Amino acid sequence: MKDKKIIKQVFGDIVSQSKVVEEVDISELERLLLIDNAYGQTILQIRPYKEIQPYEGEVMEQFLHKHGVYVMPTLELILFLAKEINGTAIEIGCGNGAIARTLMIPATDAYVQERPEVVALYQTWGQPTIKYPTDVEKLTAEQAVEKYNPDTVIGAYITHKWNGKTGSAYGVVEGRIVSSGIKYINIGNDNTHKDKPILKHVHKTYRFDWLVTRGEKSKNFIKIWN
Repeated sequence: MKDKKIIKQVFGDIVSQSKVVEEVDISELERLLLIDNAYGQTILQIRPYKEIQPYEGEVMEQFLHKHGVYVMPTLELILFLAKEINGTAIEIGCGNGAIARTLMIPATDAYVQERPEVVALYQTWGQPTIKYPTDVEKLTAEQAVEKYNPDTVIGAYITHKWNGKTGSAYGVVEGRIVSSGIKYINIGNDNTHKDKPILKHVHKTYRFDWLVTRGEKSKNFIKIWN
C-alpha cells in the first residue's frame, strides 16, 4: 500500500487512469493522422472532427494509447484556441507539440516521459511514452513562463503538482499561472482532473462534441481562467 501511494505521488493520476487497451487495427486512422517531419519523426496532422469521428471507440482508444496522445488536436479545437488567445501565447506540457505547432506558438514540455524511472514504470504498465519531436523545447512550465512571459498559456491534460493528496511530483503549480494574471486555457477531463486546486478559482467551462481525449467523452472540458 505504501509503494502504491509513493507511485501515485510521483506519477500522478495515470496510476488510476491507466488501463489495458485491446489491440485493434488502427492502420487506417494512422494513415489519416500521421506524417513524417523533416527530421524523420512522426507527427500528428490536424483534421476536422468529422474525419475522425467514425473511428471513435476502440480504434481511437488504441491510437491515443499507442502514440502517447492525450488530447486529439482536431481542427475545431485549434480554431477555438486561436480565437481565445490574448496577446502572446505558449503551450506547456505539449507532448507531441501538434497544438502549439499549428498555432505557431512556442511548444514546451519538461520531457518527463523520457526520465528513466518514468519509462521503466510505463513499460511495466504497458503504457507507451510520448516521443518528443525536435521542435518541442525542453522546459518546465515555470521555465517556459519565465522565458516567454506570455499573455496566454495553453495546457492540455496537465497534472498539477503533488499537494499531499493528489497530483504528481512532476506536476505543474497551475495556481502560479492563474494568480499571475496570465490567461490560462486548460483542456482536460472531469474524472482525471477533478482534484485540480485551481478549480476553486473563478473560471469558465466549455464542452464540445469535437473534444476528444483519453477520458470519458461526456466529461471532457476546456476551462479558462482569465
